[in-house]
Amino acid sequence: MKTPNYSLLEGNFLSQAPILDRSVNILMFRDPDDNEYNIMINRATLEEDQETEAFCEAQIEELRNKLPGFQMEGKLLRNEIGPARLPVVQIANHYLQDGKKVRQVQSVIKLPWHGTTNHNEREVLIFTLYSLEEFSEYQRKHYVQIINTFQPNHAL
Repeated sequence: MKTPNYSLLEGNFLSQAPILDRSVNILMFRDPDDNEYNIMINRATLEEDQETEAFCEAQIEELRNKLPGFQMEGKLLRNEIGPARLPVVQIANHYLQDGKKVRQVQSVIKLPWHGTTNHNEREVLIFTLYSLEEFSEYQRKHYVQIINTFQPNHAL
């Protein structure tokens, strides 16, 4: 059997897929007005029989206990995103870091079955728009573009 390429943004190498990938991507951007913002991508696994909403509620409680000034903005929103119509739960929040208000919008996307990367159908990706300023319209549109164009790898 041929060893497949494992791809990163910077390149690729020969390797079978890892049993578990917990890498974090931190994508740093500047909008046209030179305001910095980040889009972070985290990976997580739901507990057996755990729904995405319950996962989000547990994460919110953990953040509430760990981050000073943590507050939800609005409520959990359920939707489907992207060409694959993947289920997503979105939440907005803010907290204090070094006396500054950090703003976040998070989208927890439940990934479809995949023979290598999601055979148990419990894997999620968490996309987070993060800024120390109010989100600009440009930043919001960029984040929505990323979420709405996300395509999972095809099932094996």
